[in-house]
Amino acid sequence: MRRVAALLAFVALGAALSLSFMLLPTDASRAAAESGEFLVPAVDGYGATNCLAAGEECGAVIAKSWCEAHGFTQAVRFGPVDGGDVAISCRR
Repeated sequence: MRRVAALLAFVALGAALSLSFMLLPTDASRAAAESGEFLVPAVDGYGATNCLAAGEECGAVIAKSWCEAHGFTQAVRFGPVDGGDVAISCRR
């Protein structure tokens, strides 16, 4: 009976260790958590894309606010993409 209990404990410990190594963050997942890419539709209803696409100072304020609203601290870059939408890149 003790051998069975010891074997089960050993198997459970091995499974726990294997799972812990699988859940460790990789460099790619850390980088993804530290940055964010967002696509603002051209028809957002607020006219924010006008400032963002033009690259004006008001666009920088909107991009920073967008990033902060999504849990990031700063806007790295923003600008128009195909179709009239605007892309915003953020960083923690």
